[in-house]
Amino acid sequence: MPENPRDAEAIRAGIERARQEIEQSVNALRANVSDTLNWRSFVRRHPGATFAGAMVVGLLIARATTR
Repeated sequence: MPENPRDAEAIRAGIERARQEIEQSVNALRANVSDTLNWRSFVRRHPGATFAGAMVVGLLIARATTR
């Protein structure tokens, strides 16, 4: 049975659209992961928690080294 050229073109166009959507999703995911793993952006978003964590770590180190 001969293939309809319009159907083949529609399939190719659909594949290209899907490829572009996947590429955009991957780029957005990459940017999100990069921002999430960036410690500077974490400190900017959570300065109080970062300060409290640094204090706790400092106290633990001080306590461990003064015994």
